[in-house]
Amino acid sequence: MATNKKSTKKGKVSVSYRGASMLDVVRYVHEETVRHCEYCGRPMTRSDVNDHGSLCEDCYMREYYG
Repeated sequence: MATNKKSTKKGKVSVSYRGASMLDVVRYVHEETVRHCEYCGRPMTRSDVNDHGSLCEDCYMREYYG
C-alpha cells in the first residue's frame, strides 16, 4: 500500500507519497468480487453488495418489484 513521509524545514511541511495511485485503490476496492448472487450466481462487487445485499440488481428487481 501507500506510505506517507513528512519532513519539516524551517516551519514548512513537505509531503511525499509513494505507492498505488488513488485510482488504483478505488478500482481494486470497487471492482473486487466479494460474493455471488444467491439466485443466479453472478459475481458481485462491494458496491453491488452495499446496494442490493445478497442478490444482484436483476434478481433484486425481480424479487421485490415483480
